[in-house]
Amino acid sequence: MTSKSKLVVPQIDGGIYRWTFGNVTFEVDATHGARVTGFSFGTENILTGPKVNALNFGSTFWTSPQSDWGWPPVVEIDSGLYTVTGEGADLWFGSAVGSLGIAVSKRFRVYSDQEAVEIEYAMENRSDKARSVAPWEISRFPVGGITFFPAVGGIQPSSTLAAHEAAGAIWFDNDPGSAVEPSKLFANGSEGWVAHIDIARRMLLIKTFPKIDPGQQAPGEAEIELYADLAHTYVEVEQQGAFRALEPGERATWTVTWRLRRLPAGLDATVGNKNLLALVRALKARDPS
Repeated sequence: MTSKSKLVVPQIDGGIYRWTFGNVTFEVDATHGARVTGFSFGTENILTGPKVNALNFGSTFWTSPQSDWGWPPVVEIDSGLYTVTGEGADLWFGSAVGSLGIAVSKRFRVYSDQEAVEIEYAMENRSDKARSVAPWEISRFPVGGITFFPAVGGIQPSSTLAAHEAAGAIWFDNDPGSAVEPSKLFANGSEGWVAHIDIARRMLLIKTFPKIDPGQQAPGEAEIELYADLAHTYVEVEQQGAFRALEPGERATWTVTWRLRRLPAGLDATVGNKNLLALVRALKARDPS
């Protein structure tokens, strides 16, 4: 954001950090992986909570590829206690060192005038040998929404999630009345953004991030991934940055910008609606160059 943008100072309640502007609240739990647990209009949170799934809720961060650590996620990074340093609006949340020798830090900057949240992730190699990793953000939403993003090369053959291609974009319509097997979609985006709409509440979340080429993807992974769980209770919207080697002591950063909006009256949340693409592109254009 610009140097003149207005940063919001969070209110702190134990390990919970809340940034508020207008009727929007952004919430992070430092005691649980510095996980984003809320992005809300009033009491309407677009993210899922632990009542939906006790392990997989809110928005978290992992290192990619998953083949390096399997399942469950690395506790120190995903759900462990993060130490908070700094003051005012300039705070860093830092993890302990995980099993791969990687420590993760997160900085959340909330801009009231831009109505945007900038999340800076840092991965630091604390081991005594080189580690190759990519940054990976995972956000969970209730069922009954549409996820969409412009893509190049279409849906990758390894995908098992049923999605549509229309208007130069990939669309996943997660109808709560449909049976969905646990399945995953892999694709390479073309513009550095992915959007999700909660149809019932007409809430739109846009995530923008640095675009990567297919050759920069982590092995067995993709720039954008979507996941539907077996119980059909939530959807994961995920994006990854470039896969690269980190030498011992080396640190790499990656920034994602979030925006939460109400859908304008009269704009239909339907697969292939070009006006939805135009709306997101107009909002993304406000990102710093």
